Amino acid sequence: MKYKKLLPYVLLFFLSTTLYSQHRSEGNDKLKSLKIGFITEKLDLSSKEAQGFWPVYNKHQEVIHQYRIEMRTTHKTIRENGGFDAITDKQAEKLLSSIIKLDSNIKNEEIDMYKNLKSILPSKKILILYKSEQDFGRRILEQLKKRRGKSMRE
Repeated sequence: MKYKKLLPYVLLFFLSTTLYSQHRSEGNDKLKSLKIGFITEKLDLSSKEAQGFWPVYNKHQEVIHQYRIEMRTTHKTIRENGGFDAITDKQAEKLLSSIIKLDSNIKNEEIDMYKNLKSILPSKKILILYKSEQDFGRRILEQLKKRRGKSMRE
């Protein structure tokens, strides 16, 4: 009898988490599409360059993305433990070590990506890629600031 009363709530919970994850996934897909379009436009790749570039670029981006997920998890751990003021020095040392290692891993992966791309693209296009990634990040942040500003005024 208890289970029959509980079932609608359990189903509602699973439905809401599924819809939320789909919404986040759609947002991530849209962002990826925008980034691909932005980079494609800036690099002006030939068909041969594009054929070699995208598999290498995507492989490295996936690894970097995983490291960034780990980084967010580390920051979340700090927040869940009450923030910087609430953690012990021992916890802080462990978390700092983790952050430094993840930062280093991200940088090393980016360096490997640029080295691997040298056999596919001229150095000038790799520099354009580097700048394009930074420009894209800045553009996204600006748009987020504008959206937050609008929603706070409304």
